[in-house]
Amino acid sequence: MKRLCTLLGTLFFVAGLSFGQVAANDVGLDVQNTGPFFNGIGSDGGGMCPPAGFVTGSFSGLNTQLGRIFRDGIPSACPNKAYPGIFNPGTTYNYETYTYTNTSGAAACVTINFDPNSGGGAPCGTNAHMSAYLNSYDPNNQGANFLGDVGSSVTQPFSFEVAAGQNVVLVVTNTASAAVCDFSFEVVGLPCQAGAQIPTLGQWGLIAFVALLAGLALFVQRRLRA
Repeated sequence: MKRLCTLLGTLFFVAGLSFGQVAANDVGLDVQNTGPFFNGIGSDGGGMCPPAGFVTGSFSGLNTQLGRIFRDGIPSACPNKAYPGIFNPGTTYNYETYTYTNTSGAAACVTINFDPNSGGGAPCGTNAHMSAYLNSYDPNNQGANFLGDVGSSVTQPFSFEVAAGQNVVLVVTNTASAAVCDFSFEVVGLPCQAGAQIPTLGQWGLIAFVALLAGLALFVQRRLRA
């Protein structure tokens, strides 16, 4: 009897693992987490430029959409990739977006180092997937402006081309359920020059005060010479 209970417990445990795990893609490809990532130099993080190094993100649960991208197991490469289609259009998923700008005068091949297995205290694992869009993302028309995606929900890079002076919108969605979890990513190869910082009202006041002092000093100096 004891052996029977042990056997049944083992079977239920294995079954639980099988049903609890989420596939990395929707075509049954056996894809492993890969590395090392492409190395790059980030910008200073100002304006619409990505910060240097990895960005940590998480689903807030505030942005939802019906359906998600079909994960065909193929990470995109420059210049771009055809939209693979929508999956489960009747299911609600969370999504988050991140927008950055190619401020240069030429198209750029941009690489995203996506890592759903780190970034916070509750890694998403295969329950997060990243895609890229040109200028805007419409959750009601997920094929519009599509540039590329990571292919499988694993730690690996993917690439796409961003035209000169255009924005790239990075979209991260849940894949199995609308869960709140953490992920991280790094943007490599995006030419982005942060714009000049506009002085605040307080800074303008300081500038005016310094100019007034300089003018007063010049006036006193001329009076002494007279």
